Amino acid sequence: MSDDKPKKSWREIDKMRDRGGSSRRDARDREKFESSTGYTKYKTNLDRLFSQGLAGGAPEQDEEQKKLYAIEDPKAFYAAATEYLKAHELPDDPRVLDRLLTHPDEDVQEKALTRLEELHKAGSLKVPPALSQRLASVEIDSGDPRIRKRAAELRKAIR
Repeated sequence: MSDDKPKKSWREIDKMRDRGGSSRRDARDREKFESSTGYTKYKTNLDRLFSQGLAGGAPEQDEEQKKLYAIEDPKAFYAAATEYLKAHELPDDPRVLDRLLTHPDEDVQEKALTRLEELHKAGSLKVPPALSQRLASVEIDSGDPRIRKRAAELRKAIR
C-alpha cells in the first residue's frame, strides 16, 4: 500500500503549525499575565520609579548620577566625582559608591565606605557584583588602617 501523496517537508509542517490559532492563544496568555498580581506590582513599581526618579530624589541629580556612573576612564571618573560631590550629597547608588572606594582622596573613600555600611545596616544595600573584590582591594591598598579594617568587616558582612 503505497501513499500517492507527496510527503511534506519539515518546513511545510512547521508553517502549518504556525498558522494555527497561536495568535489568539498568545493574546489570551498576555491578558492573563497582565491581570496577574505580580505584573500589577511590577508596573506600579516601574511607574513609581520613573515618576520619582531613580532614588526618589531630584530627576536632574539622578541624571548626573547616571552620567557619572557611565564614565569609564578612572581619572575622568575621579575628577567628575569630585565635582559632583562639591554640589551634592553622597549618592545612595551602590554602583557609584563601589567605584568611589578607589578614589585617590581617602576622605572620599571613607565617606563612600560609611555610606555603604549605612545602606547595609538598613538592609537596603543591593550589592554590586564587584563590591567584594573592590573592598578586598581597599583592604590591601589603603594607607589608613581604620579604612582597611572597616572594608574587611563590610566584605565579610556582605558575603
